[in-house]
Amino acid sequence: MTIPIAGPRGRAPALGLTLLLLACGADAPAEGGGAQEATAAVELSEPISASGLSIALPAAWNRLEPRSAMRMLEAQIPGSGGPGEISAYYFGPGGGGGAAANVERWKSQVVLEPGAPDPTTQSRESGGVRRTWIELEGTVKASTIGSFPTTDLHDGALFGAVIEAPGGPWYLRAVGPGATMREQRQAFLAMLDSARPEG
Repeated sequence: MTIPIAGPRGRAPALGLTLLLLACGADAPAEGGGAQEATAAVELSEPISASGLSIALPAAWNRLEPRSAMRMLEAQIPGSGGPGEISAYYFGPGGGGGAAANVERWKSQVVLEPGAPDPTTQSRESGGVRRTWIELEGTVKASTIGSFPTTDLHDGALFGAVIEAPGGPWYLRAVGPGATMREQRQAFLAMLDSARPEG
């Protein structure tokens, strides 16, 4: 499955185009702006079922066996800066603290470069599914719960997302070297667009 989406700096249009192609129902505009740019293609694997969510990982990512019962799926993210990892979590209907609390928690896990602008939370809703995400770059602090990274990751990036829909929410945390995560940003967004609650 290949999904055309906008280039690496087109934040809202990137999601707009994918959702027009993927989602049924009316779309609400994304929060945050971005200029329309040329489209690229992201190839996704066949959707998988995980804790009541159907989601398609980017085809280039390598699915891993979850290392904790808390994680509904894990995958390795390839890239020129070295591998990154994504973990997805599900704590039951209404569990996990919600979008705002998790965005603040993800912010606390990254030390931004001096003078860097404050990161902006973005969101998109379609077909009864709301996706809220944040992109953070800087030094990603070592995880205290066995997640990646196990030591401070300088020049790193963290993409965190919450998928809200009946039966949810579901939480996704992707971390890796900055170069890798910038390369894989569009794949991450295409994956978010593919997410649907089952049933």
